[in-house]
Amino acid sequence: MAMMRSAVMAAGLLAFLPAPAKANDTQAALGLGGLIFERSDEIAMESEDLYLSHDKVRVRYTYRNLTSKPVTILVAFPLPDVPLDGRDLEWIESAYPDWDAIGMTTKVDGKQVELLRIDVPKLGGKDISARLKERGWPVRYWQDEGFHARLAALSADDKSELVGEGLLSADQLTGHELRPLWTVSTAFVRTQTFPPGKAVTVEHAYEPMIGGTVTSALDREARYESMAGPDGYEARYCVDGPFLRGYDRRRYTADGGRIETVMPVETWLSYVLATGANWKGPIKRFKLTVDKPGPQVLVSLCMDGLTRVSPTRFEVVKTDFEPTRDIDILFLEVVSSDGGS
Repeated sequence: MAMMRSAVMAAGLLAFLPAPAKANDTQAALGLGGLIFERSDEIAMESEDLYLSHDKVRVRYTYRNLTSKPVTILVAFPLPDVPLDGRDLEWIESAYPDWDAIGMTTKVDGKQVELLRIDVPKLGGKDISARLKERGWPVRYWQDEGFHARLAALSADDKSELVGEGLLSADQLTGHELRPLWTVSTAFVRTQTFPPGKAVTVEHAYEPMIGGTVTSALDREARYESMAGPDGYEARYCVDGPFLRGYDRRRYTADGGRIETVMPVETWLSYVLATGANWKGPIKRFKLTVDKPGPQVLVSLCMDGLTRVSPTRFEVVKTDFEPTRDIDILFLEVVSSDGGS
């Protein structure tokens, strides 16, 4: 999909904020170098009820401690590294999302709990927190309005040294003389105690940061290329024949001519599901609900067994589920040029 998005942007078409993936719960331990995500041999995920829509992501887990003693661990909700991988840094909003804007809330057994946010700056996978502290530099440099001016004011020797060290780049990609090269790994974390044998319910809710384009590479002249490959519509969203026929009915006349008074609008939503396999054994009961914005909207994702339960809602329930891939959802609506459906 990265190649498709680049082609769309090169054609001068409007693009909205690309969607960073949201993450499933996974266990973490604080070690040297920052957060280390690992499997749990003591805690099982008995159920996961996941709801995905344009406006809200909600997930409700039930865990059980399989041992005879209380187990206290650090549970993390990881987010994508910033700047977002593969995003054009000239599109500042797409490269540097504001995680504070997602309104993340967590409840344990129905009671809201506080989350601690941890930001770990990395260069080549190595934690460079100490180096940034030594320089007096902010970890989230894109939120510091005066930081680029501070870089510009460095001496020529300092600039040369820092570029050589790899902390800075002189390619002027963002319109500045220098730009930082480190990424920031962010996670919301909490300490959680699981009593022996007792079910513990954990709920997360947040507003998704969806992405999209006002156009589609599924138009017939681009379809052959955009459907193919590991990042194409077929592999990423499992777009199939019925979806394409539904699109064509909205986009083309009966004799095959393109309707110029309408335009397709794509939006994307991603959710990191594969970390749900980090607990002891499979998820005993997994339920996914996908709610599209309206009955006229087409939707496609790679999840077998989805059944329509209302004009906008699809559901599937699986037992002993071991997720092997994340969820990427394509919503596609063909609207008239004046904004109507």
